[in-house]
Amino acid sequence: MDRLFFLPAFALLLALPLSACSTAFEDGLIDDGPEYSQFASQQATLRNRAKAAFRQSDFAGAERTFRAALAKDPLDPEAWLGFAAASDRLGRFEVADKAYAQVIAIAGRRGEVVNNMGWSQWHRGNHAAAKLLFAEALTLAPGNPVIVANASAKSSES
Repeated sequence: MDRLFFLPAFALLLALPLSACSTAFEDGLIDDGPEYSQFASQQATLRNRAKAAFRQSDFAGAERTFRAALAKDPLDPEAWLGFAAASDRLGRFEVADKAYAQVIAIAGRRGEVVNNMGWSQWHRGNHAAAKLLFAEALTLAPGNPVIVANASAKSSES
């Protein structure tokens, strides 16, 4: 008889502290309020600055700025992709390979990523590997005009 009373009482004692718990969203610890908006804006500013440096062929500046963006948000796939591309242009292929692996781990094997991996192989002189990657990128993102142009242009080159 004592045992039958003990089990429900024990279960009730365990449940009481849990009933007072709430989620981080309910507590306001995680939200998309002004702090998050400011962070997202700062992150976008860093990425845009890095992209501008890349377009101006300042690959070292782009790499530094993408690295700064990654220090703030190590799960930013766009910053990883830009960091990989800048590393490629600087001839830091091992660093680029690791960065591409990070992008894929975060965002999946997407056409844009595989396209950039193709360019990475092209810059290294691995044209056969590059063509395979361009073809894969085309199957992953058949409507992307940049990928379509790369795949068709590089398929005829050696």
